[in-house]
Amino acid sequence: MDWRVRVAKLAIIGRIPFGDHARRAKRRVFGYSPDKENLLGTLRDLDQMQAVLSELGRSFSGATVLEIGSGWFPTIPITLAVRGAKRVLMSDLVPHMDEVTFKATLQFLVENTHAQPRLVAASRIEDFPLTYLAPFRIADVADQSIDLIISRTVLEHIPNTALINLLRALRPKLSPQGLMLHLVDHSDHLEHADKSLSKVNFLTWSDRKHALVNWLTKEGENRLRHHQYQRVFDEAGYDIAQSSTQLHEPTRATVKTLNLAAPFRGMTPDEISILSSLFVLAPRTTP
Repeated sequence: MDWRVRVAKLAIIGRIPFGDHARRAKRRVFGYSPDKENLLGTLRDLDQMQAVLSELGRSFSGATVLEIGSGWFPTIPITLAVRGAKRVLMSDLVPHMDEVTFKATLQFLVENTHAQPRLVAASRIEDFPLTYLAPFRIADVADQSIDLIISRTVLEHIPNTALINLLRALRPKLSPQGLMLHLVDHSDHLEHADKSLSKVNFLTWSDRKHALVNWLTKEGENRLRHHQYQRVFDEAGYDIAQSSTQLHEPTRATVKTLNLAAPFRGMTPDEISILSSLFVLAPRTTP
């Protein structure tokens, strides 16, 4: 699908009156099948998070976890519950998940993982230690009640200032030894649907065009590169306990041929071509 067509469709859908209610009704009648490859990728990303936690001597097992931006298919929350998390709080700015997408996620996990009896027998959110907070209000979470705060491909959708404010507001919610894990996708998400685009095509846009596309789609990206998150986390009061990156070599090889917008044209090919980051954050305890 051409990216312009996709932007137009997202703009129309996002502005249909009662659009969310219409989509829910449609799902109840026709169902809503998840993208299998996307959910398999979600499980791989969760395994990566779990491996990093193990390196730090920590685990999801027995932990109270808050996921920022759970979306339509709660793959990570259900999997964490099955793997022994004490409690998982799912959050979204507006409700996305419903009984249709929850059951579709259960079915996916049964068919594509080593399903435990508990998973096979489940059919409702009440069958797991899960709480869905949508719309999410930080004030509804008790201070020092969360051991781990996680997100997958969410931070890149939050504007810079709003992201700093969110991270600051979440700090008191972490337990004394609490950590955050955030997996960030730095690629142009429109490329996911239009493979004729560069994976960093949006870095060629002016700020004005970028703001317009974000306004039209209602799910735009902040365009922050991996190294720029250091300042965001620093301003929010966190230290990076650990981080890892994935550099996309084809992008690195072609980045010099792109007409990058300022300030991206002043960045190195490596800085532009890191398309995935996993950050582990610890609240700063000293000034």
